[in-house]
Amino acid sequence: KGVCDPGSFIEALMRELAPGSTDVDIHIAYDKNWHEDYSDLDDVIKLHKCSKETSVLRLWGMAIACCEGEYVAILDIHSPPDTGWLKCVQLQIRHKTPLFFGSVEPGWEKNDIRIVGYLAEYAQFSKPLTSTLDEVPGNNVVCHRSLLDDPSRLVSEGFFKTFMVWRLEQEMALKPQKVEDMAVIYYKPFSRKRYMARRYQHGRCFGATRHDNAGQPPRTLCMIFTLVLPVVRIWHIYRAVRKRSDLRHAFFSFFYLIVQSEVAWSYGEMKGYIDRDRSVCTQLD
Repeated sequence: KGVCDPGSFIEALMRELAPGSTDVDIHIAYDKNWHEDYSDLDDVIKLHKCSKETSVLRLWGMAIACCEGEYVAILDIHSPPDTGWLKCVQLQIRHKTPLFFGSVEPGWEKNDIRIVGYLAEYAQFSKPLTSTLDEVPGNNVVCHRSLLDDPSRLVSEGFFKTFMVWRLEQEMALKPQKVEDMAVIYYKPFSRKRYMARRYQHGRCFGATRHDNAGQPPRTLCMIFTLVLPVVRIWHIYRAVRKRSDLRHAFFSFFYLIVQSEVAWSYGEMKGYIDRDRSVCTQLD
């Protein structure tokens, strides 16, 4: 979504693929002008241009809908796979694991402000993965194609990872498996103003659409809980980072930004419960 340099992502993918691979197709959906240095790609990589108004959820949905393989791996262009990622995926496919995910490691140094996005969204997926982890990273998950929505719905409504996992747990009692060595490296850029707006919008979309899924608490209770949600979320982040000294250092160095991030999400989530405006989901980046 937006302007980006896909270089490290493309290079990581080509490193992982064996020469002449014919059993892997890579689909990249984008909404801005593609980097001209990567316009002439290997046949295994297919580009799909979408309109500038396409949300990140629908970009994911478009790329997934174009996949024809038995399994689909969902990645983010700002989080290239680490060495050995594909071998881990292939091993789980041979074992017929229907849904699995890997770790997400920080690419930015502990004193780099760009690590804030990692701390807020992905610190719980740092190595080692805890046995109690019950979340799935949206930038490093693999599932059997039959578990996903049909292509037309993916294109029109997009792919919402959290709701997919909830649905599979409710309908099939299916829990995702952890594969710690199947790692990606987080290199997403960070702009304070844009990031806080993004957190607010994502929280608002979540609140507006959460009750489309079965088994959710009453809307009023969810709305009240958002008053203490920033404290709960910050505590979860601290629990995730305390096992590693570098992440602890980053947590305390950028604590004020983490607080702003979680307040922005929680305020957005409350707004979503109140106005139920689903149109915000079409604007997510």
